[in-house]
Amino acid sequence: MMLDVRGLQPPQPAVMIVEALAKLKIGETLEVIGDRPFVGIIPKLEEAGYKMEVKEVSGFFVLKVTKTEESKELSMEVEECDDKLEEITEDTNVAKLLKAYPESLKILVKYGFSPLENPEMRKTLARTITLKQAKELIGMSDERFEEMMKELKALEEG
Repeated sequence: MMLDVRGLQPPQPAVMIVEALAKLKIGETLEVIGDRPFVGIIPKLEEAGYKMEVKEVSGFFVLKVTKTEESKELSMEVEECDDKLEEITEDTNVAKLLKAYPESLKILVKYGFSPLENPEMRKTLARTITLKQAKELIGMSDERFEEMMKELKALEEG
């Protein structure tokens, strides 16, 4: 199976990769061509037991992911949280944050996490990523991240 994610902005490539992997049978390989080196999803693939390799070819990156008998489906779920988060930190899961503080969506979008405006992205990618990982995914500066964290932490007090 072949997937071309060139020109797409994060988190779209990761979501497309996860969806494509769900369709693979054991022994099959997904080949993904992209203009970034796939650093965000590689640790998740390793953790889930996929065999993979990344090569740079003519200025693009090719990720080959093979489903093995040890491969687990990439989990898009997060434990439900019925109460407020203990504390909002850079390691806070985005889906948990949105569930505990629905008004955080406006803040996240304001700071460049525009894919979260899409309900499907909120259901899928938000469940698999922390605030820090999201910051890295969109290349947000440390200063801007600190500003955003201050606004999010204000939700805890309000």
